[in-house]
Amino acid sequence: MSNNIACDNVALVLPLKREYVSTARLTASSVANRIGFNIDEIEDIKVAVSEVCNIILAREADEIGQYRISFNIRGNVLEIMFTGESIQFNCFKEALDNEYGLYIMKALMDTVELCNDNNSIVMTKKIGV
Repeated sequence: MSNNIACDNVALVLPLKREYVSTARLTASSVANRIGFNIDEIEDIKVAVSEVCNIILAREADEIGQYRISFNIRGNVLEIMFTGESIQFNCFKEALDNEYGLYIMKALMDTVELCNDNNSIVMTKKIGV
């Protein structure tokens, strides 16, 4: 992505509770619609966001803490970054490699990066790809 393109950022900080997955999906839908994704692409993004949320919640069963979802818009590219506010994703790496949800995310998004150096899961999708 080019550095000279303006970037808008929408961020959510959610508690580790299943009832907030719908908030993440709704925000993803709104942001994706705003930048011009079509209905099918928006649905793909919502499903991928749900999968990441469900993976995070399945591993943090105590419902204590929170995680952050950042929707970064650069031209026709949407980057969605999940960061542990009070949890560490690094321990997920090996488990995520064999996760069924990971296959779904990779099929629906253009790129999926797991547990990189800044304790995050990052997905990107470009309009029309």
